[in-house]
Amino acid sequence: MVDVEFKCKVDTVPGDRVVVAGGHSNIGSWDPHKSKVELATGPESYPWWSGKGNVSGEVEYKFVVLGGGGNARWEASIKNRKVHVNGGGSIKVEAIFDKEGATTSSLNGQGEQAKGGYPTHPQQPPCQFQPQLQPQPAAPQAPPPQAQAPSPVTPAPAKAKAPEKPPHHEEVAKLPASRGADAPPSAIVENISNENNKRKSWRNKLDLTRTLLEGGQVTELNELACLQAYLTWVASGQIKCEEDGGHHRPCAHADASRKITAMLWQFAARGDAERFIARRIFPALPSYADQFTCAVPMTRIRDIAHRNDIPHDLKQEIKHTLQNKLHRCADPGDLVTCERLIQKCRNANCYSEHFMREFEIFYKELKEFFNAGGLDEQANQMANSDGSLRPAVDKLMHLKHSYGRAEDQLQAVSELRALVAPRAEAEQMALLLDLELERYAFVQLSQLAGEMEHQSPGSQDWWGRLLNALVISLKQSELSSIGVDECRAVASDIAAACADVRDSTKAPFVWLRLNAAADRALRICFALTQSLEAAYNYVPALGSALHIDQHAVSVFVEAEMRTSILFQVSKFIQMVLQQSKRAANLPLWVAISAGTVIGKTLHCNNLNDVWNKKLPEEGAIVFCNEAGGDEELPALCRGVVVARDLPVLSHLALRARQLGAVFCCTTERPLFDELKAAAGDGSPAKLVVEATGDSKLTKVSECELKKVGSSGKKEGVTSGTTTTTSNKNGKKKEVASFSSAVTKVTPVIEIGGKADVAGSKASSSGKLESIAKKSGFKAPTGLAIPFGVMTSAVYNKSIDELVEKLKQALEKGSKIDDFVPKLRQAVEACTVPKAVIDDIAKGLPKGTQRVAVRSSANSEDLEGVSGAGLHDSVLGVSATDPEELEKAVQTVWSSMFTLRAIQSRYAAGMPLFRGVAMGVLIQPMVYMEGKCFAFIAFSKHVVENDAGSVYMEVCVGLGETLASANEPGTPYRLVVQKAKPNAVKILSLASFSRALEDAEGGPIAKSIDYSKEKLSTDRSFLEKFARDVAEVAVKVEEAYGTPMDMEGVVLENSSGREVHLVQARPIVEG
Repeated sequence: MVDVEFKCKVDTVPGDRVVVAGGHSNIGSWDPHKSKVELATGPESYPWWSGKGNVSGEVEYKFVVLGGGGNARWEASIKNRKVHVNGGGSIKVEAIFDKEGATTSSLNGQGEQAKGGYPTHPQQPPCQFQPQLQPQPAAPQAPPPQAQAPSPVTPAPAKAKAPEKPPHHEEVAKLPASRGADAPPSAIVENISNENNKRKSWRNKLDLTRTLLEGGQVTELNELACLQAYLTWVASGQIKCEEDGGHHRPCAHADASRKITAMLWQFAARGDAERFIARRIFPALPSYADQFTCAVPMTRIRDIAHRNDIPHDLKQEIKHTLQNKLHRCADPGDLVTCERLIQKCRNANCYSEHFMREFEIFYKELKEFFNAGGLDEQANQMANSDGSLRPAVDKLMHLKHSYGRAEDQLQAVSELRALVAPRAEAEQMALLLDLELERYAFVQLSQLAGEMEHQSPGSQDWWGRLLNALVISLKQSELSSIGVDECRAVASDIAAACADVRDSTKAPFVWLRLNAAADRALRICFALTQSLEAAYNYVPALGSALHIDQHAVSVFVEAEMRTSILFQVSKFIQMVLQQSKRAANLPLWVAISAGTVIGKTLHCNNLNDVWNKKLPEEGAIVFCNEAGGDEELPALCRGVVVARDLPVLSHLALRARQLGAVFCCTTERPLFDELKAAAGDGSPAKLVVEATGDSKLTKVSECELKKVGSSGKKEGVTSGTTTTTSNKNGKKKEVASFSSAVTKVTPVIEIGGKADVAGSKASSSGKLESIAKKSGFKAPTGLAIPFGVMTSAVYNKSIDELVEKLKQALEKGSKIDDFVPKLRQAVEACTVPKAVIDDIAKGLPKGTQRVAVRSSANSEDLEGVSGAGLHDSVLGVSATDPEELEKAVQTVWSSMFTLRAIQSRYAAGMPLFRGVAMGVLIQPMVYMEGKCFAFIAFSKHVVENDAGSVYMEVCVGLGETLASANEPGTPYRLVVQKAKPNAVKILSLASFSRALEDAEGGPIAKSIDYSKEKLSTDRSFLEKFARDVAEVAVKVEEAYGTPMDMEGVVLENSSGREVHLVQARPIVEG
């Protein structure tokens, strides 16, 4: 056994421990928690950690940072380190954490080359260029000692024998199936692989990147991700650089870097994921500062090599191993050579002060060229060049080196980044400092999240610290230009809510507010994660083509996914969501349609995918990650569980209740996964959804499944409030009769109660106009284009032929997606008579600028079939532009052939074309002077089957957000009792990111700042709003004599509040 002194340079946070773990019992047999070699540091030695241990023979090892919570951070980017001990004495090993290379020396000064490292000298600190400075994900814990414990780190480069993977490490680095090694390669993989074999030098590998970008061969996000992986592997030494016989000074490298950087910024402007990846590439590029782009850069080393005050042998060594190499074919290994030479001179301690000073200056220049400086070095370098940054730099450095609180350090980072980040695109020095600051912020946020997780939650102080941490972390993402508008809006909302946390009278409203803000923030994280998962899809194929060990590839991809600032943001968000829901007693599930159903489980990504799958005859309970809001459910779809929130009154929700499908959704992914796992894909199961939202899935036997029958429901057990209709399973639904006799544009008030002229929607709008005049609300003055206009223009032989082919495809069970555009184009080619367009312009109220053009078919708003959302409406159409009006009418006509409309009519046994007629309802857009809120209100709470209350959902802006459910997020959900004193129950506050606003040329989406929305900040205002809408809903119900489904807007302006109803129809119930 030999004493080994281990020394490692590593940045840590208070509470961290540094140990040595490896293939010897004294260093834990790869279990860092069992290692007997723990390193120590102090104010004088930090960031160097050191400690002693006893090992024997050739031992593989790694340095490991153990966090306060016990999580292990391994050196994940390099090969296993090795130390070889023979005989007695003692050995000293020095290394930099997660960087290749180490020095090994005996205490008697007899140096030895460290296996897997570089030729070493006594007391020589290591140095190896490694631009990827982001923290690596925590590695898993090792197995029990009796298990064979291979290495926990990145394997050797190609063609060398790769170390085995660590025990269970593959579970940490496990990737989604779409990113597997068998993912289909693209041209970029082949191009990089082929060209890399030809391009031996670092300059040529950089030039390959430039060529691919300039040649337009990198246009997609996954191609950019391949470039990132390639340059990372080059910089880390996993792809070897060699001299190629050429003679190119470093200015050639700098010029390539400048061009690559400019093109990457263009790419980064496309979106958040593109910017994220581009920022990961920048550190792998050399500097293109002025001193490196001149014709003969870095001349100082030439002067050093020709000095007369150093020995000839040293001159020759500097000249041949460093000067000439740099000026011929520079690569990151030259920095290692320089480090070795300068340390050799330091150790000798016999050279002139002037020589050493010049050599040290050159060493700093070389580090600058390779962008190898750390945070301290880069911050001070930039402060030296720009004195205005000095106060902010000094503040951060003081807090960093005095181990200041994480919150204080993060605040200092934010202040410095606010000065540096705006300059990043124009100045490479500012860019590199900003990236270092981002990395340091990630580490501090990680520490802060760990501290918060181990504190008792719920106190006012805990809430204050948590919300402050979330605001700071969102600020970091904003400074990185990732999700800028969303981060800024959410941070503003949370900061404004902080004061209310300390006011007990604000509960539970403040918890609802925080829950909505956290839900919105979580979508920022998910959006980036989903984009990156797709982006790194080709990286495994590239790694395989370049002979990079697949374990190293998976570690790279996993690290990139986990080292985003938003990864830390998500930790704080989950804490807010968990505690706010607990404090407000919020349900974790939302019941779209309550009930009990039995069927076979079916897993898919998107709800619309069910139409491409063969559903079991017993009925399916569908689990899906996403639903767009426009889907139509097949009759055999008995239950639906979605991993996102949906408006309860959206078109999709209405159609689900119409079919009698049990339907629930949640934003809590772990809950969704737990429920889905309760029964395997294709297993018989029972889904129970309570009106409160509580949802449960249990396995049932095949025998019990068969007893239930084709309805999917047990005798005596209801499912929602409606019945299922199908051309195969139940009575066929008939379309409403219609007349083609009327062919002139007609005011809807004249056809109130006459659905055969232009459809139920137009007829009901006419009735609404009459009711509005005596009921205290407003309704737009509408016009109808009768059925007769459409049948004359659209019924023709060519469309008949297309429909016949569509019918045949449906009967065969074939995909019908290709028929949709053909049919819609055929309808839109039909001409709207000029007289019709002229009559619209004449019949609209004076001063009308824009109109809504809505569908009013004879196949919707029927008893038992609402048809909500099957057809299109066109908003914001110019009332003075005949061409725009005609195009909008054609769009509405053609929407009888949307995929969802076709599926719905076929499932209900309705005609596909002949027999179906499309009227058009034209209404002036409600003038948006002031604040606009859209609502959908049911005069009966359909989920709880309560006729004594009004249920409504509200959003900022126009109502398409609610009806279509295309916009992720949650509406304001409110229940108002009809009986005095009209108690209001607030179920949720809105979290939609964007509001649709009326504008010339059509609605536009604008970001919402809920800190400035009274519905989110003033509970009394929200409750009064709900009562006013409920009052209108009750009056409409009384006028129609049945529970009603209403859509409208509320305007808040200087003259007060106006409630406008744009349409109303009976609630569809079985």
